[in-house]
Amino acid sequence: MFNLVLVGLNHRTAKLDIRQLASFNAEQLPEGLRRLSVYPGILESMIVSTCNRVEVLASADPQSDVVSSIESFLSESSGVALPQLQTKLYRYRDEQAVRHVFRVASSLDSMVLGEPQILGQLKSCYSTAVDLRTVGSALNSLLQWAFRIAKRVRSETSIGEYPVSVSSAAVELVRKIFGDFQKISILVVGAGKMGETAIRHLADTGAKAIYLTNRSPEAARDLAGRFNGIAVPFADLSEWISRVDIVITSTGASEMLIDRSMVQRAMHDRKNAPIAFIDISVPRNIDPGIGTIANVFCYDIDDLAAVVEANFHQRAKAAAKAEKIVDQEVQAFCAKAKSSKVGPVVQQVQGRIEEICKIELDRYLRKIGPQEAKQVQELETMISRIAGKIAHPLVIQLRSQPDSLNQSAYMDLIERILKTKDAPE
Repeated sequence: MFNLVLVGLNHRTAKLDIRQLASFNAEQLPEGLRRLSVYPGILESMIVSTCNRVEVLASADPQSDVVSSIESFLSESSGVALPQLQTKLYRYRDEQAVRHVFRVASSLDSMVLGEPQILGQLKSCYSTAVDLRTVGSALNSLLQWAFRIAKRVRSETSIGEYPVSVSSAAVELVRKIFGDFQKISILVVGAGKMGETAIRHLADTGAKAIYLTNRSPEAARDLAGRFNGIAVPFADLSEWISRVDIVITSTGASEMLIDRSMVQRAMHDRKNAPIAFIDISVPRNIDPGIGTIANVFCYDIDDLAAVVEANFHQRAKAAAKAEKIVDQEVQAFCAKAKSSKVGPVVQQVQGRIEEICKIELDRYLRKIGPQEAKQVQELETMISRIAGKIAHPLVIQLRSQPDSLNQSAYMDLIERILKTKDAPE
């Protein structure tokens, strides 16, 4: 194998407060990768940071404690004390790491089973690592395989036929609170991928009064125009809060965009009419404390879990088929990785045994004197067969080692016995 190591946390192991401290936005990711790459034992690396997960994937020096290096990196980057962070982390090696990456790419490990955004996010994180040259042949091979599997899962199962994502879960929550979309007005803050997905789902459900704001007026106008929405100035955010029934925030901002005092003013202007805020941003864009204000309802990503659970059964059957595909691909990938490492050693083993046999045959022929060419050829054929029979059980045993650590130790032993590798001084 490639000595793969994956350490991370996700929505199952850590609350939003911890995840957002550990997360890297697009601007922070390159510097994070640079710092990670100099930690002991890291040969290749990439960071996967999304709303619901932060993971470090590395090709590691087998002689180093790379798990500890990654844990230290995540602790230092997030500011979360190492003992506290360690209780939130999962750790995978080799085949387990391969399986996890394939399941993540196929959206089988997402909060919303089958949601399509994760593949794009994974590709974006991979692209950043490629640009910074922190990935090499090991991670390139793994990620390209993962992207192909994700495409296969989408084409061979119905897991993508139910349009459910974090954004669509937010829309589903709006439906449960207010019912008829045609009677409410909605403000979406953010024109990125999550904001676009939210607007698309709102438009598909028949919402008529959709307003969009973003720090970039051009981006807001472009996205609003594609879905018959109305772009409004970001500077007027406070004013527009008082005009709408629902506010959905989905931006990459690292600061709070909507605080308690802003909402209190808006509630005064709207004469205390009910309003709901749904924050699907990481880090949060909305102060969660506004939920204590009368007639103000506030939800974040973790609150969407109930909606996600309600929709989960629709994708369960498709997920079972997808898991079988992942199982097949994990075995195929690991077999190829093992073969690529074993192949040269197999050639060395067979070549060394034949070399030893030939040396002994030459010594024997010199001792008995000149022989007929046919007889010499028969002896050489016999020696070759003997070499093959000696090598065969060694090669079979080498290929059948259950894991990479056993295989590496066995290869090392065979190489030293046959002197294809220098012994340690």
